[in-house]
Amino acid sequence: MSRVRWPESLSGWAPVSLSVMMQADLQDLQEPHSPIPAFPPPASIPALLGVLYVLEGSSLGARFLARQVSALGYTQDFGARHLAIQTASPDNWQHFLRLLESASEWDADVAAGAAHSLFRYAIDAVRHTDRLTETSHG
Repeated sequence: MSRVRWPESLSGWAPVSLSVMMQADLQDLQEPHSPIPAFPPPASIPALLGVLYVLEGSSLGARFLARQVSALGYTQDFGARHLAIQTASPDNWQHFLRLLESASEWDADVAAGAAHSLFRYAIDAVRHTDRLTETSHG
């Protein structure tokens, strides 16, 4: 998202950035960082909104994951920093939904296509990492 030209309609709001915390979590777990190609910046505001819907929506699932990994000893200080920061602002999701409802530029097909592309990117990233580590995550 750092390469995206931020629209005026989203001023005053931003998605939670997780990359620094994810890197720290990988170091905690002694997992190598395997670079993958960057996700291409969304080409339009509706595409951006579709991507942001997925990214922000993932915070809902992160709440479940945070509870699960805490039972394994991962915390906001070790191994689950990214989940801690992702779940720290539950009102961010509601704020985003209000912005989405008032979006002046909206195209459901474009937004859904961008969301699908992001999901495909995530699946490909997991598969890429699995190949490098000889692990399978589904």
